[in-house]
Amino acid sequence: MKICLILMIFSFSHLAFSQNVDREVFEATLGEKKAYAYSVLEKTFEEFLKLNYHHQTTLSERIKSYLTDIQNQNINWVYDENLSKSTLNLLEKSELRQDILLYKNESYKERFEFTKYLNDNCSNAKTIDNSEIEDDFEELIEIPTTSRLEEPQLRKEELDRQKIRDKFPQPNKNGRFYYALAKAQTNHEDVKTYVLLVTKYEESPSASLIASAFLDNFSNSELIAWENNLIMIVEIYLKSLISNEIIKK
Repeated sequence: MKICLILMIFSFSHLAFSQNVDREVFEATLGEKKAYAYSVLEKTFEEFLKLNYHHQTTLSERIKSYLTDIQNQNINWVYDENLSKSTLNLLEKSELRQDILLYKNESYKERFEFTKYLNDNCSNAKTIDNSEIEDDFEELIEIPTTSRLEEPQLRKEELDRQKIRDKFPQPNKNGRFYYALAKAQTNHEDVKTYVLLVTKYEESPSASLIASAFLDNFSNSELIAWENNLIMIVEIYLKSLISNEIIKK
């Protein structure tokens, strides 16, 4: 069976300026309240970057530092708790969060015609034969040596991480947010790949994968393009806000 390994090799075509994502169409499809909620999330992200990377003077340089820290697993961010909480409350009140992520006990009745705006040709992903994975792909994982005294603590930490994962909402494959993005793009291969990844394969690119792709392929001006920021904001920043709330509870 053929499968598209989009999640593993999520990459960008680097044609951001020859393709179009219409912000007005995106916001009109979301609706006024949800579009406003997303704009607040954007502003909150910029305030977060200023707080953590105040030594950088431009937005593009702050984003670079942010992505570099993710790539290097140097994650020691500070959050403005009041601003984070008010932003999350706005996302809940507008129901935009449900258009992006759903908890296990939530249902979502809306359905949209994604295929009208997307063609699943996996143009940004390799297609391989699922039956060949076992023969041709071998993952080698180096397990660090631990003492017997460390093992109970490591097991506890892994259980704690698993509890957070179990409580965390999952991508809403039917979400209006992704439909708005699909509708707003005009043959934008990067955005199409991202929306397909969520809506058809029900997966999200990892933070480290996004960081590597952005740093390797985007110029400073491309890093601050709103559609590229959107992927960062939703897949990294918003999820970190939600994770922090889960941890506090």
